[in-house]
Amino acid sequence: MRFMSTRGYSQVCPTNGLAIFDVDGTLAQTNAVDESCYARAVTEVLGFTGFSTDWGAYTHSTDDGILSELIRTHGKRAPSLREMRAVRARFIELIGEESRAPSQPWKEVDGARAMLEALPAMGWMVAIATGGWGPSADRKLKCVGISIDAHVDAFSCADDAFARTDIIRWAIRRANPENTLASIPVVYVGDGHWDLQAARVGGYGFVGVGHGERALRLSAAGAKEVLRDYRDLTRFESALQDSLHDGRQVFQRQ
Repeated sequence: MRFMSTRGYSQVCPTNGLAIFDVDGTLAQTNAVDESCYARAVTEVLGFTGFSTDWGAYTHSTDDGILSELIRTHGKRAPSLREMRAVRARFIELIGEESRAPSQPWKEVDGARAMLEALPAMGWMVAIATGGWGPSADRKLKCVGISIDAHVDAFSCADDAFARTDIIRWAIRRANPENTLASIPVVYVGDGHWDLQAARVGGYGFVGVGHGERALRLSAAGAKEVLRDYRDLTRFESALQDSLHDGRQVFQRQ
């Protein structure tokens, strides 16, 4: 299943650029539940135990990329489509179960929804590009009050591509489906050092979101802008503007 925003470019007249966001830890405070459900799905379906949940240590920090590497390293075999689908299905099921639990603690990263609603009027197009599978990302966003249809112009996920860099490219294509724009600067917003790396590979500006250890790792990796949340919208928009100087890549008419 493909998740695509229906808001579309027609509702936005961008003058600044395209801001693309990750989901877990960037828009939703769901890193812990995502890690727990993913590890549980892998163990239940494949029987693997003792594997690292430091997702940044994997070649591709996406749901498909991590799973493929786990099967190759722990299972000593090439991954099959059947087992990839089985783990995906179980993970989505577990996320659904957790979202319906009475103690469901999921929250947005402070100010995320208000920020997404405000950016278009400030001259920004908005997209989401997550390394997670589409249905689980959609569920987590809905639980924190963010709608793919209502709040973003384009959405891409691990169901679209294997590598995060390619997932971001899908978001860019969908943000400009009819080649309405000749070019526009792109900024990627994420909470992991793998997000920073993807921005560097693509040549995009980058803004980090996080606190504590995550913020320290982003800064150590070279992120110039790392904010705790989006409550200070003026400061966040200024960080987006400043990051444009670091990005060289814009999307062009094909």
